[in-house]
Amino acid sequence: MISRIQAFPTTDGIFVVWDVPKMIPDCLGFALYRQPKGKSAKVVDTWVGFEDQAEGHKDGEHRPSTEWPVQKTSWTDFLAPIDAPVRYGVVAVLKDGGTKVKPAANAPSQWTDYVSAMPSGALKPWFNRGTISAQWLARAIGGDPKPAQTLDKAIATKGNKIRDFLKGQLGARLLALLAEARAGKHDVYLALYELNDPELIAALKALKGKAHVVLGNSTGKSDATARDTETNAGVLKQAGVDIVRRKIAPSRYAHNKLAVFCDGAQKPKVVWTGSTNWTRTGLCTQNNNGLEISDDNIAAAYHAHWKLIYADGDTSPKALAVAGDKEWPFTVGKSKVSVWFTPTTKSGDLKEATRLIEDAEHGAVCLMLNPGNKGLLGPFLEKAQDKNLYVRGVLNNFPAQGKDSPKDQLQLLTSDGQQQVFKGKQIADVIRPAGIDKTADWWQREIKNSGKFMIAVHSKVIVLDPAGKNPIVMTGSHNFSDRASTKNDDNLVIIRGDSTLALTYAARIVSIYGQYRWQAWRNTAEGRKDKGLKRNDDWLSKRIGKGWAETEMRFWLGTT
Repeated sequence: MISRIQAFPTTDGIFVVWDVPKMIPDCLGFALYRQPKGKSAKVVDTWVGFEDQAEGHKDGEHRPSTEWPVQKTSWTDFLAPIDAPVRYGVVAVLKDGGTKVKPAANAPSQWTDYVSAMPSGALKPWFNRGTISAQWLARAIGGDPKPAQTLDKAIATKGNKIRDFLKGQLGARLLALLAEARAGKHDVYLALYELNDPELIAALKALKGKAHVVLGNSTGKSDATARDTETNAGVLKQAGVDIVRRKIAPSRYAHNKLAVFCDGAQKPKVVWTGSTNWTRTGLCTQNNNGLEISDDNIAAAYHAHWKLIYADGDTSPKALAVAGDKEWPFTVGKSKVSVWFTPTTKSGDLKEATRLIEDAEHGAVCLMLNPGNKGLLGPFLEKAQDKNLYVRGVLNNFPAQGKDSPKDQLQLLTSDGQQQVFKGKQIADVIRPAGIDKTADWWQREIKNSGKFMIAVHSKVIVLDPAGKNPIVMTGSHNFSDRASTKNDDNLVIIRGDSTLALTYAARIVSIYGQYRWQAWRNTAEGRKDKGLKRNDDWLSKRIGKGWAETEMRFWLGTT
């Protein structure tokens, strides 16, 4: 029944994909089994039952997937243990009379390899949870009449359970690196766009003169975050932190979110980059990623670039852009790593990335914020026109940063590769609230992405052919835009040849895409009719023998 099955960790659960090459009559879905190494297997629970069970169920009720099966060929296990390797198997669940189900076997016939939720090696990806329009958060806050205010207070409070859950393993790892630096009395060199997170500020203050910070002025406007950044610059200086302001906005942005960690001999050893601003929302409510690179040569390159912008202060001389025209090539294990620092004068970063997108053979997935008209969105959408490729992504674009505006838009690449655009007031159905607006059937009303929580997808990641012969990951602080290439302080990392890393990033991207895509569908007339699982096998018959399903499996599992 199942030809292949694989699992990919994301630090926020494990994404499992399986291939069903032939129709299974009366298949109502699949039961998912999880087995920690050295322990017995258990059935994974799900939270949505059959449509004829929508009335009368308990709020938050969950049952084994042998009873409420998965009517898909992929699943993210958000309850996977983080302290032990696990493997997964699936068993078809069959119709048994009018309202009963039965597993087709007592145990899976195939299992994935054992995988660990936590990354290892020289290139480690980290993710927060971020998405606030989610069922778990709706239940955690309960019937609070002002949930946004409650959430804002929670993410500003150290030790708050909601804050800790939202910042996820990304926040935990970043704070651990800072704590290790303090304990070892090691120097840390940072370039930041904005700053207001209480725990990160406390960690920098504790480092005192061992922390060397280049701090931008955000957008250059007088919004609350910019004011917080200004205030906290003074707090760091008073604590003895070596801090230089880089006030180049609004014409240019000092947009990096990077840190270089040294060893006891003050030699650069580890780089932290990615999309995460050192703010409460960046750490907790937006979808973000961090990339930890343990390589002496790459750390030295980042440190050298940091010294350039430290020396430039509030200026952005042409020499800085000329230096940005250089591609920094490295080898890390079996992977080829290219690093670009911006601004540039020739946009070599975008040209190289565009060429790689154009050469993709199996597909491409992305998360983008403000890529603009001259960046990588164009080549990406061009790729989406090829029906033989798997292309998915979410673009979160909020140029107005205020009330509903015709300029504000969310673009989703749909399951058939077409672009669906939501503008102005339509966004209220997708991003604000970006979720379920009222309690119905199996689902609770979710918190709105409004006001200071407007930006939901802040990550900047492109993944190409993760299971192919040339897997590629592109990430960093770079928005994949012309502005990021030619005006801003940014960094872009392109990693070739690391399938594990690419599949991990791809799994996280598609997990986020799936949530937004489902929420968008729930707000359609058809979606509002959805009452839960169907008691027929139509869901599977629509996959079998279809080209789009084969394309999806090739993207995740490669070719046989």
